[in-house]
Amino acid sequence: MRSPEGAATVHFDGWTLALQTINVLVLVWLLKRFLFRPVADMIAARQAAAETLLADAEAARAEAAARATALKAQNDAFAAEAVERRAAMQAGVEADRARLLAQAKEAAEALSRQAQAASAAERERIERELEARAGVLAGSMAEKLLRRLPERETTAAMFAALLDRLRAMPEPERRKLAAEGTLTLVTPAAPGEADRVRYADALRQLLPDMTPPEFAADPALVAGFELRGPHTIVRNSWRADLDGLIARLNEEEGSRAALA
Repeated sequence: MRSPEGAATVHFDGWTLALQTINVLVLVWLLKRFLFRPVADMIAARQAAAETLLADAEAARAEAAARATALKAQNDAFAAEAVERRAAMQAGVEADRARLLAQAKEAAEALSRQAQAASAAERERIERELEARAGVLAGSMAEKLLRRLPERETTAAMFAALLDRLRAMPEPERRKLAAEGTLTLVTPAAPGEADRVRYADALRQLLPDMTPPEFAADPALVAGFELRGPHTIVRNSWRADLDGLIARLNEEEGSRAALA
């Protein structure tokens, strides 16, 4: 229908408007029921899944950070322990080195002392051997000189000295000597029968209880006499004097070596 001015007009039908409105409402209800809600649920589910994933990721990150921290702490502990062990090992090595050096020094000093002691002992042995040889040589020279003296005069003097030694003995010792048994008078050479009787008579005056003596010759005496019993020997010979002199010389040399 047209307006009086000639312009076109729109005619609204009430029923049509009502039906269109109902269609729109039904469409909205259907969209809301079958489209919007599932989409919203889907979005909510995806959002929840995303939040879950984020939470899991955060938990994993936190766990990874915790593990990294733990690993760092463990590595630091291992490093500190390694440093301590290295220090302890170094200290042990130094201690072993010092101990081995001390042992080596002590062993070297002990060897040095042993070498010095051995050298001193060898030197002392050589000195004693030389001194003994010198004493023997001196005794041999003295023996040769003494043998040149007149035998009869030296024999009489040495027998008189033997009697003097017997007189100097206490009476109980002389009786003990006479009671020991058969005594033997030793001379450098075998005496004659007259000398034997004279020697036996002289001894009997000092040892009245003795049995007749026996006689024996020992050229090593050089000159002099020895009255030998089973347990006692009375010496008065140049061999005994020379041996005593050599012994005293060796003793004096040993004393000087000990003091040095």
